[in-house]
Amino acid sequence: MGKMLEAETVDQIWEDDRLERRQDADFLYNFITGELSKRKLQKRRSSYSLNIDAKWGGGKSFFLERFGKQAEARGHVVAYVNAWQDDHAGDPYIAIMAAIDRAFAPYAKKDPAVKKAWKAVKSNGGRIALKVAAGAARSLAKKHLDLSPDDILDDDAQPTLASEVAETLIDKAIETGTAEVDKLFDQALETMIKQFQKADKAIHSFREKLALAVDTLDSKEAGRKVPCFVLVDELDRCRPSYAVHLLERIKHLFEVDGVAFVFATNSQQLQYSIAGAYGQGFDGFNYLKRFFDRTYLFKRTSETRRIEELCAAFDKVKVRVPDNDIVGFISAGCTAYGLSMREIEQVLEMVEVTISAWPHDIPLDMLLLLPLCVSFYRTGKVDWAVAFETIPGSWRAGVTTTDRARRFIMKVQFHVATAYSLAVERFESGTKIADAQKSSTEDPAESYVRQTFMPELERRSIDHGASSIQTELNDLVANAGRLVSSVQVIKSPRDS
Repeated sequence: MGKMLEAETVDQIWEDDRLERRQDADFLYNFITGELSKRKLQKRRSSYSLNIDAKWGGGKSFFLERFGKQAEARGHVVAYVNAWQDDHAGDPYIAIMAAIDRAFAPYAKKDPAVKKAWKAVKSNGGRIALKVAAGAARSLAKKHLDLSPDDILDDDAQPTLASEVAETLIDKAIETGTAEVDKLFDQALETMIKQFQKADKAIHSFREKLALAVDTLDSKEAGRKVPCFVLVDELDRCRPSYAVHLLERIKHLFEVDGVAFVFATNSQQLQYSIAGAYGQGFDGFNYLKRFFDRTYLFKRTSETRRIEELCAAFDKVKVRVPDNDIVGFISAGCTAYGLSMREIEQVLEMVEVTISAWPHDIPLDMLLLLPLCVSFYRTGKVDWAVAFETIPGSWRAGVTTTDRARRFIMKVQFHVATAYSLAVERFESGTKIADAQKSSTEDPAESYVRQTFMPELERRSIDHGASSIQTELNDLVANAGRLVSSVQVIKSPRDS
């Protein structure tokens, strides 16, 4: 019965999975738990760090959220870290601790053993948060361990103990002469060694207590099991220094038995961030390999699936589209234009912004909007005539209609360029709109355009000198282009 309920819950978690990521989640869950079991049997540290690599817009955040809910449904404790949301903080250590604390809280309330173990972690972790060494033993640490106090503690804008010692030595040398310098250096070195040992002891104690706290979660009676998952999202969007510090904190403090980290990143962008933090020419790719046991690549999303996902964000109440099929219409248009996946994403970002800014209760027409956005993307111009010239002749749209003579419903197609041209010819004048509505032709393009303007005729008195509200799309697209920072004008083959 329990297994059936779990399966039903997981089905519900993934019911809006348009990119077919559930199979990735099932595979990765089984892989991570299997890998940890293997490591435990081999007497190795049973922690794991997995990086999921996909470009921006590849559904990483959606996947990570659903993966976490699925793990929770199976009895795991799951902590969520949104790195970009937290990168205003000085040190990512606090953000990570806060996320794990939120995950532990419900279990600590119910189970005294969990409460006691987690309280010990927080008590010990507080010493680290107080920055006991504050960078004093940087050079010693780098020499003896692959670790520095900066790997443990936040960089401090205030002078470190080491710099203060150096300044004091210089002052004393001037006052007393070089005879006292060696003695002063010995004293300074002893102080720094003690500070480093204090920080090193705090780290080991913290890791031991964290591992014990995680171990208390493993309880068949309570329906809990390890590993504890920590899911880290949006790392590639953070400040470079913050991204580096977060990875180092996790590596040196939180990778303990029973903890599995799952990152979702645009790895190429993250490499740039790493290089930005360490300087030009730094090998960000190899540096990242220190932190991730493995990287998993999402399969390439089909254009239709990606368009479906992007269209899900549209306020469809504000949109009119042929045959009420927004995904089909946009997919056909993107194919006809020959847009790449990157171009599709950027054009539809403009479309989404324009829809959000549409101020009328009468819908805007996608047949007018999409060509305008593509034209602006490719030429840098927002112009009805320029957009018309670039509409592919192969782009056709369908409408469902009733054949009155034969008494059956059928779907007829028309050229998008034809309907676009008819709309642009008349929408500048209320008189032209009103006159065209008197036409009785059954031409599908003409019929579609008449229905576009029908709500304006029915719901307000047309000023024959005024233009249709659809003409406002021109300015809205121009404004959307200024708002959408990722838009880059790319010339079409016809322009080159």
